[in-house]
Amino acid sequence: MTTYRAGVIGHTGRGNYGHGLDTVYLDVAETEIVAVADADGVGLNAAGERLKVPAKARYADYREMLRREKLDLVSVAPRWVDQHRDMVIAASQSGVKGIYCEKPLARTAREADEMVRACDENGVKIAVAHQTRAHPFIAEAKRMIADGTIGEIRELHGLGKMDSRGGGQDLMVLGTHILDLMCYFVGTPRWVQASVLQDGHDAGRRDARLGDEHIGPILGNCLHATYSFAGGVLGHFFSRKEGNRFANRSMGLHILGSDGILAYRGGYLMHYPHPCWTPAPSDSEWRVVCEPAGHSVESLNAPLVRDLIAAIQEDRDPLSSGRDARWSLEMILGVYAAHRNGRTAFPLVDRDHPLRDWVA
Repeated sequence: MTTYRAGVIGHTGRGNYGHGLDTVYLDVAETEIVAVADADGVGLNAAGERLKVPAKARYADYREMLRREKLDLVSVAPRWVDQHRDMVIAASQSGVKGIYCEKPLARTAREADEMVRACDENGVKIAVAHQTRAHPFIAEAKRMIADGTIGEIRELHGLGKMDSRGGGQDLMVLGTHILDLMCYFVGTPRWVQASVLQDGHDAGRRDARLGDEHIGPILGNCLHATYSFAGGVLGHFFSRKEGNRFANRSMGLHILGSDGILAYRGGYLMHYPHPCWTPAPSDSEWRVVCEPAGHSVESLNAPLVRDLIAAIQEDRDPLSSGRDARWSLEMILGVYAAHRNGRTAFPLVDRDHPLRDWVA
């Protein structure tokens, strides 16, 4: 069995190590963690101990790690998105075979373009930590749809976490998972129309601000977007600031078919054997297909890394590829473009941020 030499790029205090993008290699037998980089000295030593990396292979500068270590795989782990572009491009030019990057991929479509192009030009496979693609319940939903359980897909209804980040922050940080799932089930979108509100009024220039964790400009604390997919399928995404009263039960996706509905929310996969939410009195009722089973975000990294290795060996795109992640980012940015300009076609013509002139 080939052993892949893995390196980890983190940044304590500026996104840290994502949701287990450092420790994932401890659970993948085909890999060995040989180096780690972190600009924060205390964080670097803590990561070195956690990952069992010797002191000589702990680097303050990730570029030095990439130059000196002969790595096969690299995790670009910080949650803070502003660092992803430079880290991914540097890794792609260092001779690695694969990159596992935290989501969201980038701040703008232009940055995402540059990252995907650099990986393509250097023959590097890039996977992005949209872990839900590897969730067993999503695989079961795919199987049920293929078997015709809900007929033809007509609509998708996605919801953000809708906690204190509801609206623009939720769209970027957590909505990326839901929008990625839409593409996973029905392909890439054709256009988007959207409305963004701030405290009940149409959000405008004075409401725009820079999001937390350097995600770039955001807008609004309530938003709704409608996406058009091939075959007349419509996808809807909604997020509103609600605080903690939903107790993490909001985030998820409903898939409405011609003969039934699937709902993935709150750790459950549910099936409703009728295309209408409230049909006439009958024996139709929700059925639990899968109950919460302890599939944490961190536990789903390993399947994606194993798939990344298989993609390298088979010369194919990973299950959760950089190209896929670029589409979910375009869907996010398209909300702001459509709010300002009306229905907006994909791919976006303007590859910079739609709010760049609203936020200094």
